[in-house]
Amino acid sequence: MKLVLKELKESDFKDVFAENAQQSVDIRKSQTGSMYVRDCQIDTDLEILIPTEYIQNITERMSLYKELDDIEKEEDLTKFENGLVDRFGPIPTSVVELINAIRLRWLAKQLGFEKIVLKNKRLVGFFISNSSSPYYQSDVFTSLLRFVQQYSNVCKMKEVKDKLTLSFENVTNIGDALKQLKKLLVIQ
Repeated sequence: MKLVLKELKESDFKDVFAENAQQSVDIRKSQTGSMYVRDCQIDTDLEILIPTEYIQNITERMSLYKELDDIEKEEDLTKFENGLVDRFGPIPTSVVELINAIRLRWLAKQLGFEKIVLKNKRLVGFFISNSSSPYYQSDVFTSLLRFVQQYSNVCKMKEVKDKLTLSFENVTNIGDALKQLKKLLVIQ
C-alpha cells in the first residue's frame, strides 16, 4: 500500500506533492535501478529446485521455498545456506542454483530488469516496460548503454515490440548469468 501511495505522489499527484516528489527523485538519482523495479521474474529451463532426495518432506520444502523467497539481504541468504548444510548436509547443485537465482533477481532489479529469461544457453534481460520511466534517464541506464557500446561483442541490446532487451550468449547456468550481469556493474 505504501508503494502505491508513493507512486501516486510521484506521478498522478506530482504537483500536489512537489517537494516530496523532488526529494524522491534526488534519492533515486543516487540509487540503483532497484528503486525503479519492484520485482524481477526469472524464467529458466534450468533445474533450480530443492530435490526430494535432499529434503523428502514436501511441507518442509515448501516452507524453505517461502523462506528463501522472503530473504532480502546477502547476510540472511548466507545464514539460510548454512542452515541447510547444518540440517540436511551438503547442498546439491540444483539448490545452489536456486540460491544463486535469488542473487540474480537482486542484481537484475538493481540493473533495471523486470524479467530475466535464461533458456537454451541464452540470457535475456527485459528492461522496465514503461518507456517514460525516469529509469531511462538514470545513471544506471546510462552506464548500461556505455557498457553495450564498449562491449558489443559480449552483449546485444534490442527493441522488439516496444520491449527493450539485453542479451548474452553461452550462459549455461545461474552462476554464469550472475557473472555476466556483474560485468555491467564495472562500468558504473
